[in-house]
Amino acid sequence: MNEEILSKCNLKRSNVFFAQENFFGPMVPEFMKKYGYDIALLARSYYEYFQRVENIAPYYEYDGIYVVLGAEGKYKYGDIEWNWIRYGDGEPVVTGVSPYKLFEYRARGDLIEELERRIKSYERDGYKPMTVGEFVKSLKESGIVPEKLGPILEGAWEMKRCRGVYQWMGYYYNPYEMDVEIRSLTYTSRKYVLAAMTLVKWAEKRDVDLAMERELLNKAIKRQLLAEVSDSTGWRPTFVEVGYSINESHMAIYYSLRIIESIKRKCNLKGKVLIDTWSGDVKPAEETKVKRKEVTLPLNIEWVGGEVEHHCYILSDDEYLIQVKIRPRGKVSGMKIPLAKDYIFYSPSLADDRIERIYLNDYACDKIYLPLPNGLLGIEEKTFIVKNNEKMHLAVTIDKNNKYIGFLVENVPPHRTFDWEFYIIKDEKKALRRAIELNVYPKVIV
Repeated sequence: MNEEILSKCNLKRSNVFFAQENFFGPMVPEFMKKYGYDIALLARSYYEYFQRVENIAPYYEYDGIYVVLGAEGKYKYGDIEWNWIRYGDGEPVVTGVSPYKLFEYRARGDLIEELERRIKSYERDGYKPMTVGEFVKSLKESGIVPEKLGPILEGAWEMKRCRGVYQWMGYYYNPYEMDVEIRSLTYTSRKYVLAAMTLVKWAEKRDVDLAMERELLNKAIKRQLLAEVSDSTGWRPTFVEVGYSINESHMAIYYSLRIIESIKRKCNLKGKVLIDTWSGDVKPAEETKVKRKEVTLPLNIEWVGGEVEHHCYILSDDEYLIQVKIRPRGKVSGMKIPLAKDYIFYSPSLADDRIERIYLNDYACDKIYLPLPNGLLGIEEKTFIVKNNEKMHLAVTIDKNNKYIGFLVENVPPHRTFDWEFYIIKDEKKALRRAIELNVYPKVIV
């Protein structure tokens, strides 16, 4: 969609990657290089959360890309001096207020004049205004070699204040906020959009007119992308922002189900069908009754805050299903698992099909927060947790000092109830397969 817009408007994409809310991670360079980016612009505070830095370099190298760390102030590195006038939301510089101050949100002549005076003063001191791309180019031409960027993980803007992605995936600021509910709902709507996409591709191989379905599919995809906006669960979401993602998710489901029902009718598909969004197979759904034996938990779990009812079912010798009903009480609720090792296994964002081992002592921070898009987290070689993101898409907390792994919600308003679901799997390959089938390319019965 972005490519179509850029082409239509005859615009060239910048080679500088600037992420919304500084959402970044170790696999982003692969994405960047695929689409022609070679410079990442990141907040200094993001990097300093993971690695101790005394003086920042003008630029860094990381996995084949350049990284520039942004933060207001003057900097010196050898003979090079540079100055960030502003790094953050630009609007307050000339309005004096946040964009949320609707009636006060106007450009002010005095602030514009002040900004102009500051820029002219810097120019008299010898500074030259540059874009980020021009800055990196001038450094390279001057023979300045970039420093190596140290290990990083998924993170966000102002890491200490927002606790990585936890601000968006677990911390409830407003009484009407719905972090886990919304992030889980967007996984449900994504499932139906994927099913509709798969069914359209399946029907294309048959002599079927799909003009209407393709039009509806574009609408479904657009609604899904809008539903996934970060602001609905972010810093201080407004009531309208919370409702926005909920509405857009349901609209994505609505359009997807219209597509599915239409193609089923045109292709004479009777009854329930199973759509495999990974293989593309479409076949009649078979009714299966699974007998589940309830057993004790195979893992030491501490339930924190509120009322908890849980059941554990054994599915095979090395796989268990855990279903939890939790009614949060107090400030923090959820579950804690002892941190067994000085490392964990997980699938980085944008790399759902692989498992990486990370050593916790490679990072300066006391706590690590990870989003787990495919739901997988390994706490040792033969113990993997796979959360069902349709039920509990919240960030995991890894507390190095207190030695626990936490799936926790904080500051949840009263009278909320969560129905969480996750698996405990003893085999790495089986855990990854379960994570992909559950959260990445699900099998959908419609």
